[in-house]
This record gives sequence, C-alpha cells and structure tokens, in this order.
Amino acid sequence: MGVLALLLICLLQACGEAPDNVAAAQDTLPTVATFDAASSTYQDLQGRGLEIASFAGQRVFVNYWATWCAPCIHELPSLARAAEALADENTLFLLASDESPETIRQFVEERGFSGNFIKLNGFFGKHGIHAVPSSSLYDEQGQLLQSWGGAFEWDSPEMLEQIRSAGL
Repeated sequence: MGVLALLLICLLQACGEAPDNVAAAQDTLPTVATFDAASSTYQDLQGRGLEIASFAGQRVFVNYWATWCAPCIHELPSLARAAEALADENTLFLLASDESPETIRQFVEERGFSGNFIKLNGFFGKHGIHAVPSSSLYDEQGQLLQSWGGAFEWDSPEMLEQIRSAGL
C-alpha cells in the first residue's frame, strides 16, 4: 500500500500545471532541432504531393501535430490566429501530421478547425521528430531559422515577436 501511495504522489507531482505565461514556458521547454523539412515531402489532404521548397520566397512555419495529442489540439486555435496575424508578413503556416489524409480531414471537419493541414509522407520518427507538438520556422530559401518543442499560445505577443524576429 505504501508503494502504491508513493507512486500516486509521484504521478500527481509529474502532472503539475503548465506555466501560465510564455516566458516561463520558454525557460522550461528548450528549443529543439528537427529534421530538414525543406527536403521532406508532404501531401495536401487531396493526396497531391508538395514540398516546402515550392514555397520559396515565403517564410514557412511548420507545426507537427497529431489527432491523439491533447497539447497539439489545444494549440490549434492559437496557430490559426497566429497565421491570420502574420498573413500579411510573408509567413505561411502549415500543420503537418503523419496520419492519413482521411483521418486528418475527418478530425478537422468534426472539430471545425481551419488552416493549411497537410500530411507528412512517412512517420514522424522516420524524419527525426520524436515528440509532438513541435514547430519549425524556415526562411525564404528553406533554411531552418528556429525550432520549438511543446505547445504554446502562438498568437501571444511574445510568440508572434519570436516568429517575426527569428533569423534577424
């Protein structure tokens, strides 16, 4: 019984609340490197192939997420608002999952989410993505500017400024 109580205490301690502000989250969630999205292939939800290189001339923000990931789902509305806030600043937002186009499409329709949802060809692990959500920002030539691990309120002033100032 004592061991069970100790395990329960450890579990509850590990499930503490997430930081309330972005600055605190940035201190606890390190910037991570991800795979080279510019050389990876994707599909739109109709099954047509696309490559990050095809968006040359724009900054491309790619968020890696999954339909089963609660933090991913939580940040989707803020990603849509951030995409809208940065639409006139030459920054394209793509939301990439390794699930089937049908699964992604059904999830998006059922939940009423908006955005540029795409499918990563292959599985996350094959491409060096070991945790979701994670996000990467690429410059106009497809070079990685910055990566983030974890969920954020992407439309907060702090995160919008990080996206705007990356690579400057």
